[in-house]
Order: sequence, then C-alpha cells, then structure tokens
Amino acid sequence: MIEINDLQKNYDGVKVLKGISTVVKNGSVVCIIGPSGSGKSTLLRCVNGLETPDGGQILIDGVSIIGRGGQPNRALQQQVGMVFQNFNLFPHMTALKNVMCGPVHVLGETVAVARTRALSLLDAMGLLAKRDMYPADLSGGQQQRVAIARALAMQPKAMLFDEATSALDPELVGEVLLVMRDLALKGMTMMVVTHEMDFARQVGTEVLFMDEGKVLESGSSEDIFRRPKLERTRTFLKAVSHIRLEEPAGA
Repeated sequence: MIEINDLQKNYDGVKVLKGISTVVKNGSVVCIIGPSGSGKSTLLRCVNGLETPDGGQILIDGVSIIGRGGQPNRALQQQVGMVFQNFNLFPHMTALKNVMCGPVHVLGETVAVARTRALSLLDAMGLLAKRDMYPADLSGGQQQRVAIARALAMQPKAMLFDEATSALDPELVGEVLLVMRDLALKGMTMMVVTHEMDFARQVGTEVLFMDEGKVLESGSSEDIFRRPKLERTRTFLKAVSHIRLEEPAGA
C-alpha cells in the first residue's frame, strides 16, 4: 500500500532522513521505534504530505504523493489519516462537529451523511454521550479518541499515529491503545511511531528501529524484541523495555 524509496529530508542543511526505504503492506501495522530525534515523526509527516521530501519517493497504491510540477497530490494524501501527539482538535467545535468538519468541507459530503458517520464513529470510540462537549471539557484520552474518529471520518486507506499517547497521563494511555488495537484487528493499515514497547511487540506486524535518520534494523516484532541483530538495537531496548532479550548466537 505504501512504498518509500530512498526518502531524504533536510532542515537548514541538516540531514534528518538519510535514505529511508520500506514497504507497508495492506493491513499491516508497522511500528517505528527509536530514540528522540531519530527522524521518526518526520518520516510520518512526509508520508502524510505535511513535509515535502528533498529526495526519494513515496508511493501510495503505486502513485506518487508528489504530482506534476512538484506539487503535492492532495487527493492521494487525503487517503492517509494522521493522529498527532497533541490532538489538534478545533477548540471552538464540539466533538461531533470536529469529526464532521473534514467530510463536509474537504470531501464535500452533505451534513446529514457526515453527521451519521460521525455519530457512528463516536459511538465506536465510546464517546457518543460526549458528542456535544467541547475539547476543553474532555479528558486527554477522550480528546485523542475524538481525534482518531476525526481521521477515520475521512475514510482513509491507512492511518498514521505520531506518538499518539505520549501527551496523556499514564492512566489514560490504555484507552487510546485499546482503540488502536481494535483498528489493527479490523485490518486497518497503520504506521505507528510509539514509545509503547508492549504495544509495538504485541500489535506490530513489523517493527522499524530508527536512529540518526536511518532505519538501522527492521523485522517482525518477535525478531526485533527477542533477537535483535545489532548491538545498538539491543542497547536501546534494554534502556526502554522490560522485555527479555535472547542472547546473540555465540555469546
């Protein structure tokens, strides 16, 4: 579904992404882990079209997200939903209107159609009773679930999650991860930047370990979390995870 070839991105002459290549298959959950500043969020922002790559190529269903003349292919980018760390809800809109906004103003749906889907999504998020509340009156976990519903209202082919739980109080993290797990079980294609190692291990079909703008190691969640090949990967996992690593062969 998503193919990334030799992706490069610079900020003020500093190389942030140094030739990222990976394939995200339809229905897979690719979890991206690594230290802060390794380029994980920039990778997602390039896939979503929020950042313009300085080199390489991103294809969605075989079509480049950069159209003729170097302009973004907005119609294609709309097929990829994104959930941010800090919710980014419209504070002057209720939960219901936040979810309806994109389909009405971007997709051109009627208010009636958008409202029906928005109510269904809020119900699925356990937030139907909160539909007329404003973001300031919702908990962080509830706001993030509204943000997920808002992204899903655009009927995307894939979802990107950029550290979706890192701004939440610890007791609220679980409710958002539960929604993400449910999406994975329903077959949603997902790219997830996360510090939640248990989620990456249990839900990820593939894990990418990034450091200093490169994918240093990739593989199944079992291989990365149990049998990482590189010492840099092992060092990172020992620092951030309680998961027991197997000793490398010959150790």
